[in-house]
Amino acid sequence: MKRLSPSCRAIAALFFTPVSASFAYQAAPAPIQPMAVGSTGPATSAPHVPVPRSTPCVVDLFQGQSLMEQGQGMPESGTHYTYVPPAGCRGPWAKVVLKVAVDEDGFTDAAKAYIRLGGIKIFEGSLSGIASSAPPSPSEPGWEAERDVTDLASLLANPHNGQVGLKPEQAIWQNNMTNQGATLSAQLLFYRASYATPAQKTPDAVFRVMPQADTVTLPHNIVRAYLDVYNQEPWWFTCVPDHELHRGWPFWSELAPGGANKIGIYEPYQGCSGGSFAEIQVSIDGTPAGVAPVFPLLSSSLNYRFTNMVNAPTQPPQMLDYMPYRVDLTPFAAILNEAGEHTIALSRPASAYLLVYQDKRSTRVSGAVTLNSLAGSPSSPVVSDTLEQAGDTVSGQVATGLDRNFKITGFVNTSHGRVTSSVHQRSHFQDTQTFYLDGLQFPEYLHYRQHLQLSSWTLEHSRRTRGGAVLDNNLLTTAYPLTWRYDMDGYTIDDNPDDTEAIPSKGTVSVEQRRNLDASYDHHGHRRYASGVRERFESSRTFDVQAAQNSNWQSTARYHFYDNRGSCYRTALTALDGAVTGETRGLGCPDGHNHVRWFAHSDGSPDSLGWMH
Repeated sequence: MKRLSPSCRAIAALFFTPVSASFAYQAAPAPIQPMAVGSTGPATSAPHVPVPRSTPCVVDLFQGQSLMEQGQGMPESGTHYTYVPPAGCRGPWAKVVLKVAVDEDGFTDAAKAYIRLGGIKIFEGSLSGIASSAPPSPSEPGWEAERDVTDLASLLANPHNGQVGLKPEQAIWQNNMTNQGATLSAQLLFYRASYATPAQKTPDAVFRVMPQADTVTLPHNIVRAYLDVYNQEPWWFTCVPDHELHRGWPFWSELAPGGANKIGIYEPYQGCSGGSFAEIQVSIDGTPAGVAPVFPLLSSSLNYRFTNMVNAPTQPPQMLDYMPYRVDLTPFAAILNEAGEHTIALSRPASAYLLVYQDKRSTRVSGAVTLNSLAGSPSSPVVSDTLEQAGDTVSGQVATGLDRNFKITGFVNTSHGRVTSSVHQRSHFQDTQTFYLDGLQFPEYLHYRQHLQLSSWTLEHSRRTRGGAVLDNNLLTTAYPLTWRYDMDGYTIDDNPDDTEAIPSKGTVSVEQRRNLDASYDHHGHRRYASGVRERFESSRTFDVQAAQNSNWQSTARYHFYDNRGSCYRTALTALDGAVTGETRGLGCPDGHNHVRWFAHSDGSPDSLGWMH
């Protein structure tokens, strides 16, 4: 992929050049944003979406759309655009890819970009925040993202209105004297089916599910149902229990990491409450129906005086492009088929959409849920708090943990016979935070230390049978481990006896974040398909705020995808002092080259295996 120019006109010219069959989007993809040594713009080791070796039909959604951040609490109305399916290029398609180009122009990373089509969120990603930092240079602020949207073919087959915009990240500070801005361009690439790349079997319909709860009217012949949830949130893994904020200790101070509760001309307070456990519980008509883990999204600015702490220029996993987590709701298909509206609710403010497969030979499919142990399983974590004060310091640990093990079973009476489905999910969550806070009383110098170790994995076993035949037997494992070490020194000022402030002076941070995905699919009539993703990000940096000097500023981003059909993708990206120092591709793959089959989901997005039908 060519490097983006800071000029919006140049971006459009480079990005929207017609794609030919010999272009780089082949079976051996490059990283989304290949970087030259010395580059300082946003860089990621994530791969392109692999596509067939054919010329796609291209639909420009919008080009060079300039956007400004919307305020807290405002609806995601954004700027409107109109989509019309490609003329003379009707589906079903082998693959459909969304391509997005972003040129940042702002002060903070307080915003995330989003694109909706027909009410469905088809893209979401944080701004990198690099465009305004010094260092690195703002000369290369642009970045790109790609998304496989083939599963949304039923949506893309018809004209729709859409929206594109910027929205403040949840619980991230905002300076009201400047505005976050960005210029976005997007297009859809439709790849026709062929003998070598057959049309994929895609969901028959897609329905929007709003944050918190949404009432939807559904067809009555659903046989399979899946909920794709955007499960990325920042900061929650650094939060402390509510009672700690009432003990008079500076967990909510300018030295802490995290979001602010204060917007205006004064320096914002940091930190957050509510505890360090997060999951998204899904309910259908008030009954628990599934659980999605929450990804520990890193923000580029971990403290309001310490911007681009870990992400310049390399980017942590999913920062620029959120990947939905797929919750299998198939055991509830019979409930969704019942007459009347249905309420699908999420326990946290996340966006989602429902994908359904229908029985084309029936207008109404009956059935029932026969087992649901999730309804009686614990949902509150166990918290161990050993924080104690000794003189002018506070030290100790806050450990938060929850293990889940539940099973949901249901059946539907289809035109082909009774199909029984089950989802067995096990999960483990453990977040251990170690604190040392020195200098509790003015005018002592302050030190804020917060180190954490997060272990979070989810194992989902989905199975469908008809009579004595196994239709599907799928095993998916998702793990989001994170190691975080944050140290901030500071001093206090007391201009107002009622408003003593702590001012950061020197900060050190190091993080190691991983995204590990393993999948095994057994589909009736096909040999087993297995794949895996190993994404790893490491970064460290010390910044003297008063001297504006950096030390130990380095980062590494690695990406590895593999499957049992011969696909292999490996990329490693290194950076030092805010600039790229090296990039390797294909090292460790056969013949030293990346090679990914056209049907693979090498980005770790949900895989429906439509190509196997």
